[in-house]
Amino acid sequence: MIPYEIYYDERTGKLRIALPEGLSLVEEYLESEVITELNKRMIFDRIARVSSGEEEVSDGTGNLFSSEIRKDYTRIYISYVEEQLKAGIDTGEEFESTIETKYFAELVSIWVRAREEYRQRRDSRK
Repeated sequence: MIPYEIYYDERTGKLRIALPEGLSLVEEYLESEVITELNKRMIFDRIARVSSGEEEVSDGTGNLFSSEIRKDYTRIYISYVEEQLKAGIDTGEEFESTIETKYFAELVSIWVRAREEYRQRRDSRK
């Protein structure tokens, strides 16, 4: 398992996840693209299709990030930055993070569960 910390960021007013160095785009992907149980099920469906051999790669595009799920690893990237690099334009932005697919799946589950628990605690205080 990859070490992580889930915390409430007072400055932004949002639940956040902190992962080890090199996985910042995975953090951002979880926080912006994986926000419901439905998102989790869709990702797990993609992982299942790759794991079963039905697909070699499952590509997905969200609001800000793209993902490439393979049997062994998952690549999270910002497609517009990747296109700029291919065109010879280096913006200096980080454009990809790679994580083992089994750890990615664990983090997706952990993140969705943490968001739901946070939402329930917040709503019970109202």
